[in-house]
Amino acid sequence: MSRPRRDPRRAALVRGRLRVLFFVALCVASALSGDLVALAPGALGLGAAVVSIVIARRRGDDLAYSFAVLDWLLLGSAVALGAGVHGAFVAAVAALPFVHLLPSPQADWPYLLLPSLALVVLLGAADPTLGGSRAVGLLELFALVASGAVAAALLRRPPRRAPVVSVDAATGFYTARRLPVLLQGLLAAATREHAAVSLVSLRLSHFEDIRGFAGPEGSEALVGTVARRVRRHLRSDDLAFRVAPDTFLVALPDRDLGAARALAAAIAGDVAASLVDGHRQHLHTGVACFPTVRSLDGLLHEVRADARRVPRELELAVAQ
Repeated sequence: MSRPRRDPRRAALVRGRLRVLFFVALCVASALSGDLVALAPGALGLGAAVVSIVIARRRGDDLAYSFAVLDWLLLGSAVALGAGVHGAFVAAVAALPFVHLLPSPQADWPYLLLPSLALVVLLGAADPTLGGSRAVGLLELFALVASGAVAAALLRRPPRRAPVVSVDAATGFYTARRLPVLLQGLLAAATREHAAVSLVSLRLSHFEDIRGFAGPEGSEALVGTVARRVRRHLRSDDLAFRVAPDTFLVALPDRDLGAARALAAAIAGDVAASLVDGHRQHLHTGVACFPTVRSLDGLLHEVRADARRVPRELELAVAQ
């Protein structure tokens, strides 16, 4: 699937709208502080922000860097005409890179941050000591610009996905999430080697009743005990999955339908032969085989159908 093309106008439009909010806030701060001289660059920035939205609708990102340079020069003028590097307006230095970077593709970030040097040049011309100490002033400005960039990067970071659980805690078997990939690998190998792969379904009878009176912990302990009995019948290259609370699926490389039925019967006999955590347990089994059934979906459908078929046959036999 091809990646959708980015609309070049979108980032420019969002930047323009954020720019309007930024300069409105700067104008309000200037008015409230009584710094009417610093109000002028803010008002000019607000007008330029409105123009940037109009141009963004018509020409997309064409003048993005020009407006970035203008933004930094106007912010620098507001800071220089106001309280200087250590004044209240200097906090806006962190907000401007945030405005520029948040809606923009990360490939454009160096070009949008580079005009921030215009701020240093303008402030250096207005106040060579940068608020009393050139070194401290430079560090403060660069730290503020960096903080805005970091804030934008954190907001743009995709949310972390919950880790995929690969192994069931109670049984040590693979979870159903791993089933498609692992079984497709077995089928691909069997196709290359002209070999068989069988699936065996093992479902605990009366599991809901046990969970009802033994509770979640008791029923999980019982499932773990049954899983250990299942495992001792498996080879090292067999794959076992817990696909439902009461159901296991076992993949058997290099074994045909007859061998799979014999294994299913052996496991069911082992589980039924003695109590499992104080309870008598029985397994409903189903079997399917590749290449008799060619696809993974077909195998899963057949093994489920076979598991239902056996109890139904027993019911009919009893009725007769």
